[in-house]
Amino acid sequence: MLRPIFTAIVEYILAFLVFKYGKVHKNIFSVILFLLATYQLGEVVIFLTNGNEIGFKIAYVATTLLPPLGVLLIERIMKKKYGYPLFQLVGIGFALYMLIVPAIALKFELGPFCVRVFQYDYIITSYWGIYYQATLFYSMALMMWGIFRSKSKTMQSILTNILLGYLTFNVLTFVITYFVPWLQYSSASLMCALAFISAFIFTKISLAENLKILYKRALKFGLSLNH
Repeated sequence: MLRPIFTAIVEYILAFLVFKYGKVHKNIFSVILFLLATYQLGEVVIFLTNGNEIGFKIAYVATTLLPPLGVLLIERIMKKKYGYPLFQLVGIGFALYMLIVPAIALKFELGPFCVRVFQYDYIITSYWGIYYQATLFYSMALMMWGIFRSKSKTMQSILTNILLGYLTFNVLTFVITYFVPWLQYSSASLMCALAFISAFIFTKISLAENLKILYKRALKFGLSLNH
């Protein structure tokens, strides 16, 4: 349980820093970081309550709302429309379903570091995964298109770093579960645990040059404590 507690605290702090000091699309990035942290909070509740449904609802509603924000982010960066409202509408629909369904996870167990889910609700098993992965891969395809088509070095750099963040938590999860099959039952926990790395990538992108300013302030504060 210590892992999701630590991860949630750090990601909430990053969300605050981006909201307050971010320069590049700080509102979208801060919401993404907030939802990543909220998934971890849901896992904390799951562990504290020995698998109470409220924890699953917090975690899965948060992660369900995440993929469309990637499409919105790309729209803002590339200044073109790629269907964000439709993706967000579908995401909200799944989130509302998760709030009213009696149980998201039908069979699960709590491991030392993650939640292992062996059976989900039928709608989630049949359709939610398609929505989730299709939206993520659609976003990654748009990023690659933007990287190769854009003549702006700044835009290419931002899109490349966002793509790196996506590859870190999404594609890497598929690679790990392929080589370690028993982890497939922990894929949701694994994906959001790996997103901890992505959170720092997104924070760096949004803070931009303000990152150096915050680092110098933190260093100065640390040195003052030693005197």
